[in-house]
Amino acid sequence: MKLLIVGSLAYDSIKTEENSVEHTLGGSAIYAGISAAKHLKNISKDSTNNVGIVGVIGTDFLDSDLDRLTKQGLEIKGIQKEEGLTFRWSGSYSGDMSQAITHSTDLNVFESFLPKVPDDFKKPDITFCANMHPLIQSSVLDQSKPHKFSAVDSMNLWINNTPEELSMILRRVEMAILNSDEVKMLAGCDNLIEAGNLIRTGKALSGGQKEGEGPNMLIIKKGGEGVLALFNESVIELPAFPTSKIIDPTGCGDSFAGALLAHLSIKSNIDKEALTNSLIHANVTASFTIEEMGVGGIENLNNETYEHRLSKYLELIEEDSI
Repeated sequence: MKLLIVGSLAYDSIKTEENSVEHTLGGSAIYAGISAAKHLKNISKDSTNNVGIVGVIGTDFLDSDLDRLTKQGLEIKGIQKEEGLTFRWSGSYSGDMSQAITHSTDLNVFESFLPKVPDDFKKPDITFCANMHPLIQSSVLDQSKPHKFSAVDSMNLWINNTPEELSMILRRVEMAILNSDEVKMLAGCDNLIEAGNLIRTGKALSGGQKEGEGPNMLIIKKGGEGVLALFNESVIELPAFPTSKIIDPTGCGDSFAGALLAHLSIKSNIDKEALTNSLIHANVTASFTIEEMGVGGIENLNNETYEHRLSKYLELIEEDSI
């Protein structure tokens, strides 16, 4: 297995200035999983059993939606069905749509989620813990022994409420994927590169540097401004793909992570070039996610359309480097 993804499976209700949907398929594991599976179908010689997802659903989760995940190429035996309702989130976007306004969050069965990683999921090339409580992420890391590395996502809730647990997680993984506000908040520093290096060295984590270093690879999402990555002695900065068709930003960060990790999972050696190439695909993928409601932007994405945009993006960054 190339990639193990553990996170939420949800039904979202989303309203933007362009459109609205009710009870549409969502959740971090679904966005990341569909994105990763799309890429691995195209780049891996062995297209079977490449992406496994672990999560929990309620009895209200539709069999037709499980079929959708299987058709996208996801291995779903790690999805647990529990008595009760599936995690549901309701939110809206307005203005520049950079931040979601949450109207309701009903964790339902996700509130007591205890991940159980199937035996044949336990040794993937990469393990990805999407945004969850750090103790749940810790349980996943205890059960999974990836050949290459582990990666995590997080959010301001855990930075504020569980700093010690989050610090423990960040010292256990090789990659963290955070947005720029989260990096500044965690490090207490407004300079992104300085803040990122404070996290990587462990100085910004609970207990300081004497308790150990943080993740060597820090991916900092900057929304419409692109991405900044810190890796070894390298700083990689790439712009977002410019699009005026901003329909729904939900799941962009997760589809970004899925594409990034899918491409890294096939690399024999992760160096600056490999990371840069993977970030390029992550940025292009996120640009499609934002252009349709829910998962439609990546679920319906075809290779020809993707390759056309990828070529345009490569031209863009080549022009920027001149």
